[in-house]
Amino acid sequence: MTFLQKIAAYSLGFKTDKDLPDIAMTAMEEGYDTASLRMLAGKSEKDSAFELREYFGLALKELGLVLPERKEALTRVVAFYANRIAEKEVDTYQGFDEMNAMINKTEFECDALGLMSCYVDYITIWEEKSDGLDFHTAEGISKDQYIERTEEGIRRQLKEWLILNETK
Repeated sequence: MTFLQKIAAYSLGFKTDKDLPDIAMTAMEEGYDTASLRMLAGKSEKDSAFELREYFGLALKELGLVLPERKEALTRVVAFYANRIAEKEVDTYQGFDEMNAMINKTEFECDALGLMSCYVDYITIWEEKSDGLDFHTAEGISKDQYIERTEEGIRRQLKEWLILNETK
């Protein structure tokens, strides 16, 4: 995850105070630099949560950043997972499953993020894998061919979603 994606994950509660030094290290690696950020990057996850939050707040202020609103934050975090799926860094079905689980930990749904079509395709793959509904027979292809084609569709849709939702 990028620095801004990690901030988003923190604001949603997916990362905790103990992750703040790592978030600061990521910021430093990406070229961000302030006195408070350097102090935070030098801290340990075992340091006082109060102290870690204090340096984090100062670093954000020094950088002119604020914690994103929840939907924007979720979009940033989803972008991380969507990119990994689109670039085939992870299995499409498993990656979408993880991404969906993350979305389900919030008050939002795939539809609110513009991912309903991907979600529907994900569910059809689940149906095929679990020998539930049979979509492949009607299309005259094998189960594996149907899953492969549907996964390709998910990756294509996620690439388009990433372009429409360019986030940092």
